[in-house]
Amino acid sequence: MFFRLFIVTFLSLISCSFLLSQLPVIPNFSFTDIDGVQHQLYENHLNQGKTVVIKFFFVNCPPCRANAPSFQAKNIEWGNNQNDTRFMELSILSNDDNNKVRGYKNTFGMTVISAGSDGNSHLIADMFKTGQFGSWFGTPSFAVIGPDKKVNYPVFFSELDAAIAATGAEKPGNNAPDPTTVQLSIQNNNLNLPDGTVRYFLKSDNAAGPKYEIVKNSQGQYLFTYPSQQFPSLPNPVVVMETNAQAYHASVNSLDLLTIQKHILGLQPLITNNQKVAADVNGDTKINSLDLVTVRKVILGLDSQFPNGVKSFITIPSKLNITENPGQTVSLSMQLIKMGNVM
Repeated sequence: MFFRLFIVTFLSLISCSFLLSQLPVIPNFSFTDIDGVQHQLYENHLNQGKTVVIKFFFVNCPPCRANAPSFQAKNIEWGNNQNDTRFMELSILSNDDNNKVRGYKNTFGMTVISAGSDGNSHLIADMFKTGQFGSWFGTPSFAVIGPDKKVNYPVFFSELDAAIAATGAEKPGNNAPDPTTVQLSIQNNNLNLPDGTVRYFLKSDNAAGPKYEIVKNSQGQYLFTYPSQQFPSLPNPVVVMETNAQAYHASVNSLDLLTIQKHILGLQPLITNNQKVAADVNGDTKINSLDLVTVRKVILGLDSQFPNGVKSFITIPSKLNITENPGQTVSLSMQLIKMGNVM
């Protein structure tokens, strides 16, 4: 039985090696990424011993967008373009200019090399559409090009690891530094909040996604390991709070109205910065009768949301930057503010 298994495995390896030897050689090409950096496939990547992984996509392609977080995670897994691989996304459309591609990249927090039509990405896609490297299956589709200049296309996403490894590339070694333990402390002035009222996420700064929710552990703590499988490495990682709660909360009442009124009349000014932030419920950086009227309407149930997009809850600061400290615990703290609650 063992001998039979050995023979099957051996024949499979020979078959894979044969197939790899039959892969076509890709001609040299160049493009300019959205940051204005020119890339020569041979000179800048393959001749440097790097394996190039290309995702062909377009900005408004639904399956491409659905795959974006997974492709970014795969990029991180293979070293985030710092080791043996170079991950790229090239738009296939002539009207996907760099601004559109940049918006797509920021939306999903991508750190791969990206190019739009300004950088001639669509011309490279056209070369693959001819079928000379394999059948064109649309978007997203993936190509893996080894340092020997042989191109494997098309490659299913589930097969990327094997296709990359077949070129001789290796994932970063096991000598990576220990992850950082992040302990998030939220001061909320003893507010009684139902589950889901406010939620905390890890994401890349200035990017809509991907984002990873931070939830309390069994001890009631916001404690997580970064980077980890649950919280993968991100460029410029930050912790933010999100909420869709309605403006009214039991903590906002007539005493808050009276306190804001005294401040406006100069009888008893608000002292702390948190009080002043909470009193400015319309977000115009002023505390006046308009805020007083707004809080009164919220208490009476006439308004369910604060004006000008002001959220029911905010945090100070609005985001927390994560600085890794391998093997150690990093403590982060933010103050949760209920808008309208100045007591």
